[in-house]
Amino acid sequence: MSSLMRFFTNVFILNLMLVGSSFSGDWPQWLGPDRDGIAVGERVPVPKAGEVFPTNWKMVLGEGWAAPVVVDGKVVIHHRPGAEESIDCLEASSGKLLWRYSFPSGYRDGFGMAEGPRSTPTIAAGKVFAYGPQGLLNCLDFANGKLRWSVNVAREFNSPKGFFGRCSSPLVVGELVMIDVGGSGAGVVAFDAGTGKLRWKSGDHENDYSSPVHARIGDLSCALFFLRDGFLGLNAKTGKELFFERFRSPINASVNAATPLLVGNTVFVTSCYDVGGAAWLLKPNGEAGVGVETLWKKGNLLDGHYATPVHRDGYLYGFHGRQERGPELRCVSLADGSVQWTSGRMASGNLLLADGKLIVLTEDGELLLAPASRKGFTVVHRQQILGLETRAHFAISNGKLFARDKRRLVCLQLNKDK
Repeated sequence: MSSLMRFFTNVFILNLMLVGSSFSGDWPQWLGPDRDGIAVGERVPVPKAGEVFPTNWKMVLGEGWAAPVVVDGKVVIHHRPGAEESIDCLEASSGKLLWRYSFPSGYRDGFGMAEGPRSTPTIAAGKVFAYGPQGLLNCLDFANGKLRWSVNVAREFNSPKGFFGRCSSPLVVGELVMIDVGGSGAGVVAFDAGTGKLRWKSGDHENDYSSPVHARIGDLSCALFFLRDGFLGLNAKTGKELFFERFRSPINASVNAATPLLVGNTVFVTSCYDVGGAAWLLKPNGEAGVGVETLWKKGNLLDGHYATPVHRDGYLYGFHGRQERGPELRCVSLADGSVQWTSGRMASGNLLLADGKLIVLTEDGELLLAPASRKGFTVVHRQQILGLETRAHFAISNGKLFARDKRRLVCLQLNKDK
């Protein structure tokens, strides 16, 4: 079977899996239930001319770019008001504070950027896992915010600060919680989700600003990381390295920030700084565990700075180009990397896929809706919902959109039926 035929077979299988495994409602982690930026089952009707999505409530926040997460009608947000970091749990319908866990933060940014958290919390099995820029991994009880356990990753594993602090949204797989820390002999570390005890550590790879995803290749549970020097696959249970594909900029002052996008057994990785994008096919490979086949690797195609693309029906939609230079939105074929359309220069931002539409939130705080179509980019609604420096990702849950900038969190009602 050719690589192209295997690709479309994987896309078909993925669509069947999404129907059976994903659901509307909760948004429990970075990029949603499957870490792919898709809000399955959510309906997002386009407002009539002159109308907007109403704001349900607003909340003043401290600094940070951690995205909100939503489970069982509760929103969790990690931010830094003053000299402390705060993990807050709010009632999704009203914004009412249900509990708060605060602790001192000594993080200082060397480039004058925000000094709050960049990593998005993960809610799993009745617990909240939150990782801050100073290297502190906390596990809280989701019901009441009480501390279950805490690990100072920076101290325990000599995790480097990097350019902008530590930023790996925790990945929970079964009884393990994983983050990339970049320590010597501890490039990636897994802890017992219940106790915080070290379960395994793997490699010497440097940490960066991407977050990992989980994949099942054949019978093997895999954790996929996009690190400073490239794309890494580990056995999620043991930490054994399964494969590594070097994918790094020749420019030292660079970051890998977008999350690997898994579509069936095909994974897409993207970066700026003269790197580009690549699609690999992952397949079972006997005792080696996983084989990697390069489908394509191209520069100046879909070079994502920090925003992770989304996928629909064989096509990728995402930002191309450096954030500070005014990127473009592009549609690219996942099968061969061919560009279908380019939007033209616009403000950078993040995007999700819901109800067949691209939901784009720009750094300028403007919300855009456009059909996710390979035929072109047509904005059907735009609305100013936040201010400048809206760099955090956002969440959609039960007809509501939750988004933040550096100073506030807002909840918009997308669907009046919920």
